[in-house]
Amino acid sequence: MMRRAAGLIAALLLGTTAVQAQETPSLSISDISLVQQTDVYGQIQWFAEGTIINDGSDAYVNVILNASALDEDGELIGEGIGYLVDACGAGLLVDFVHIPSHEQEFLIPIELYELDAAIDRVDVVPSADVAAIPRETVSLEPGIRRITDREIVSVRWIDSRNLQYAVGCQRDLASDWDWHALNAVSSADLALLNPYAPLITDELRQRLSLTDPLLFANSRLSFAPGGTRLVYQDAVNRFYTAATDGRLQRQIFGALNSRQLQEVEWLADDRFIARYYGAYGDAVLYFTATAEGIAISPSPRSVPPSIIRPGATRDGRRVILSGTFDDENGDPITGYFITVVTNGFFEPLFTGDSPGINYPPPVPVVNPETDLVERIYVVRDISTGPSLQCFNRATGELTDLARLPLDLADGDTSGLWISPDERTLALSATGASSGLWLIDLEAFKDC
Repeated sequence: MMRRAAGLIAALLLGTTAVQAQETPSLSISDISLVQQTDVYGQIQWFAEGTIINDGSDAYVNVILNASALDEDGELIGEGIGYLVDACGAGLLVDFVHIPSHEQEFLIPIELYELDAAIDRVDVVPSADVAAIPRETVSLEPGIRRITDREIVSVRWIDSRNLQYAVGCQRDLASDWDWHALNAVSSADLALLNPYAPLITDELRQRLSLTDPLLFANSRLSFAPGGTRLVYQDAVNRFYTAATDGRLQRQIFGALNSRQLQEVEWLADDRFIARYYGAYGDAVLYFTATAEGIAISPSPRSVPPSIIRPGATRDGRRVILSGTFDDENGDPITGYFITVVTNGFFEPLFTGDSPGINYPPPVPVVNPETDLVERIYVVRDISTGPSLQCFNRATGELTDLARLPLDLADGDTSGLWISPDERTLALSATGASSGLWLIDLEAFKDC
C-alpha cells in the first residue's frame, strides 16, 4: 500500500465529473486506513487510502470515491472525494479502465468540518460509468502466461519452478512491498509475510545513521538473499554494506553525492548490480559488487555509461549496455555492447536503436563449459512493437522471439528475470498496464 500524498488539484478535477458517474455496487472497498500527510499547499491533512475491487462482470471508467468521515457516535464530521492512484500514489486518468477482478489503490483527501474533530471511521461509496471491456492490445502468444495485473517491482527465482515477486512502488524499500510466492508450473500463488519488515528496527537505523525518515527512504536499503548482509547509501550517497543488524559496515564507493541510486538488483551468491540515473533519457551509471563489501567493477564514474538499464551476468563480471561508442577506427557505433568490468574488455554486439530506461535490462546467459556469454535476451521497441529478441553471440544473429504485452509510460518500469534452468523468463511491469508474465522460452525459436 502506498504511503505518499497525491495532489488535491487532481481530486478537484476528478470531482467535476462525479455527477455523471453512477453508484456502483459491484465495486467493493477494502483495506481502508487513515494517514496524515502534507497536501500540495503544505498543510497537514487526513487522507483515507485503500483498495477498490471490481467484483462484477463489467468494466468501469470515471471511478469516483465519495467518503464520509464519522466520529465514534456515528455523526458526520467530514467528507472527501477521492480517485484511483498507482502504487506510488500518482493519480490515474479518468479514462483508466477498471476491468473485472482487478484491484486498484485509491486516495481520498478528507476535509473535516472542525480541525480538532476525531475520526472514528470512514465510509466510502464508489461510483463509476460502465465501459467496454478492452481487448488486449496484444494477444498473448502461445508460451506467454499472465500471472497478475498488479504493479510488480521485483522478482526472485528460488529455483527453476518457484519464484517470489513483490507488488509496490519502485521508489519504496523492499521492506514496504507486498511479497508473494508463485509456483511457475501450477500458478499457485501465496501471499507472504514481508520477510524484511521485521528486520527494520530502531537499533538497525541508529547503527546505520538512518533515523531521519527522509534519509531512510532514500537509503535504498536492500537485504541480500543469503540473509547475512545488507546494502545501503548514507546521507551523502556513500555506498555501504553491513551485517543485517547494522554492524560490520564496509564502504564500497564514496563521492557519489551527485548520483541518484535508483535500484539494487541481486544476481547470484549475494552479488549485485547498483544502477544510478535520474530523469527519463539520462545516462545510466552502475557498479557490481558483493554483499561482503568487495567491489567487482570500478566506480560508477569509471564505467562506460549506458542509455538503457544495463544487465549483468550472475557473477557480476560481465555487463550488457547500450549507447554510442567509437569503434577501433574511431567511427561511432550505436547499439548494444558487452564489457568485462574486471579488465575493461569492450565489444560491440549488434547495432540498432535502444528503448528507454523504463524497459527491462538485458539478460545475458553464460555457457558453463566455456564461461563465455553465449546469448543475450533483450526487450526492444521494434516495428511490430515491444518485442523479446535473442542475440546469439557466436553467430552474430539477432532473432525476434515474441511480441510482448508491454505498454510503458516514461515513468513506468519493467524487469526481466531468467529461471535457474534458463527455460523461463519472468517479465514484470508497473503503471497503468502493469503485470507479471511468464515466458516459456522453449515455445519459441532456438537462439
